[in-house]
Amino acid sequence: MEILGVELSSNAAEQVQKLCDSFTKRVKYIYSDDNVNEGVSTDDADGSDDTDGKGRYTVYLPSNLDRRTFEANILYELFHIRQFEAGFPTLCNKDSILFDRASDLVNGLGSSIFFGVLDLDVFERMRECRYIDAVYRFVESIFESLVAYASNFFGDLDDKYNFAQLVLDLSKLLYHDNAEYDRQIRESYRDFPRVLEQSFALRDMMRKNPPATPESAAVTMGKLIDALELWDLFYIKLNDDKIRTSAEFAAFCE
Repeated sequence: MEILGVELSSNAAEQVQKLCDSFTKRVKYIYSDDNVNEGVSTDDADGSDDTDGKGRYTVYLPSNLDRRTFEANILYELFHIRQFEAGFPTLCNKDSILFDRASDLVNGLGSSIFFGVLDLDVFERMRECRYIDAVYRFVESIFESLVAYASNFFGDLDDKYNFAQLVLDLSKLLYHDNAEYDRQIRESYRDFPRVLEQSFALRDMMRKNPPATPESAAVTMGKLIDALELWDLFYIKLNDDKIRTSAEFAAFCE
């Protein structure tokens, strides 16, 4: 199998074929190093490849990757398509004063919750198809940036949104089972005990609630929002249901 002129390994070709055969739409791949065009889109603006009327998924990929990383990027995007087709939850912004004033901050928090949860399932599936090395290259880059960030952090942690962003970033990293990460993060953030306490608590919660199904993913998202008191900014949409408040989330969990 070739994608964009790159011949895939037999393992990658098998995984790609199996995933694409299960989708309701065909997949088209495009090279793009533009941050505006990254990940997956479902539109068919030009109509050029929509010959069966079902539409397509367009996967945007960085260029100049070695074959192993190229394959890992494809699988990462295809596993997210699998989640979309399986009905995994989406995280939606509420109308809020903060969004009007600081949409980048709100979108950053929302992305950390949404992809932070869904990526846990994607990474587990990448491990199962023998791409654990790619997962840890990604995790290692986050680890290095967070260790460096600790000595240059000047944010106001009394602001719950700044606090939430840092905690989310750390808890997603700590989810991965690595004693050295734990030790260095504790050392780097020793001056921020409240951040460490909440980060490790949310890490433990996510380990106990692996988001392997749409329902379990909604529970994990809700627990993150609940713990960080972010229901003023977000709600969870699962099929036709909307979980908008802490009380509605408690009812959903029952």
